Amino acid sequence: MKSAGYVVLFTIAGCSQGVCRSIGSAPSTTLSPGAAAEESVPAAQVNSGEQEELDEEIAPLRRGGRHLIAEPPDDAEDVTYAAWIAAAGLAAQNRQPPPAAPPGFALRAVRGRDLWVLSEDGTRRRGAAAVVLRLGTAVPLIVEAPHTFFDRGTLPIALAIFEAQRARALIVNTSHRYGGRPNPGNAGGDDEVTEGGRSNLGDTGGGGRNPGHAAGAGDDESMEGAGGEDGSDQAIDSNTAKGDGVRRDNRAARERLIASLAFADVAHAERSFFLSAHRALLQTFPGTPAVQLHGFQDRSATDAAVIASGVGSGAALERLLAPLRALVNDGKVLAYPTEIDKLGGATNVQARWSRQMGAPFYHVELSRTLRDKLIGDTDFRRRFAAAFAGLAAGTSRMRDPG
Repeated sequence: MKSAGYVVLFTIAGCSQGVCRSIGSAPSTTLSPGAAAEESVPAAQVNSGEQEELDEEIAPLRRGGRHLIAEPPDDAEDVTYAAWIAAAGLAAQNRQPPPAAPPGFALRAVRGRDLWVLSEDGTRRRGAAAVVLRLGTAVPLIVEAPHTFFDRGTLPIALAIFEAQRARALIVNTSHRYGGRPNPGNAGGDDEVTEGGRSNLGDTGGGGRNPGHAAGAGDDESMEGAGGEDGSDQAIDSNTAKGDGVRRDNRAARERLIASLAFADVAHAERSFFLSAHRALLQTFPGTPAVQLHGFQDRSATDAAVIASGVGSGAALERLLAPLRALVNDGKVLAYPTEIDKLGGATNVQARWSRQMGAPFYHVELSRTLRDKLIGDTDFRRRFAAAFAGLAAGTSRMRDPG
């Protein structure tokens, strides 16, 4: 059942603290192939430094997130936060002053870049995600990375796509999908383990470090086998003298943990700040395609390097499959569900909302081997990011009115 907050979001004009304005839809102009050059989106520079600078901006927002369980917004917070994201998206396109942030959040301009970062202000950590908006002219595309702690390498790959495509928005998670605990399904770990927050762009793993590992992250790996937050399950189970009362408390604690994890995985949680941002951006920029990156272990699909699916109005998966197949030689690029029947994002909540709001959504799973290559090979990562150019084909260019 939808909450009242969801309904209110789409039926009222949003107000953020100190700013009240009609959200509406952002103006856009469809460009024909022969459109004037000044109306086109400028191509990304190969070594512009944007990825590295954004990585530094996002790193503090992710620090400690491996052991943080995301908390969902309540009805009022959901409406206020979504209205802020929507108003900021419109202001970014029109190069207007940014709206005031709601309590607990902040908007920062990236020095020397036409970029805004919207996030928690640090007073209370809730795993509310980080949203990056490109100012002025941008390609109508939303890039998303919801599992950057668990699906190692998806953050630098998302940053590369965001830059290469001059995309309008980027949404990145700031908390672990399992709150830093092992996968409840007992699948093998595929963790990035970046407690320092950095994605380590271009780190090839020299000096004994795995690609994507932050310095000093080894302590996090030692926690991976713990049954509880501090290993208390083992201690309680060994102390039978405490009797049934302790066992009941332990069961209650496990139930509370399971309930909290229902909101931790932002790609599947029915309520999260990540999802609110996704919906708000689609409200401001109707029909905008979204591409969401995930990772799988090689043994989960041994003959696949990429598994891609597309849903929603206007989704054209072949626009992505063809260029990826021309580039990826380490395994097959497969389409879900016609060529493989798993890892297709069938229960993804952002996919469902994109479909309901009439926008294309692309779910892209990358093998561990391919992600390792993308992390270590800067040129290959650049060419891989360029392969996503077709996703915005046929949609409206979001122009800088100035």
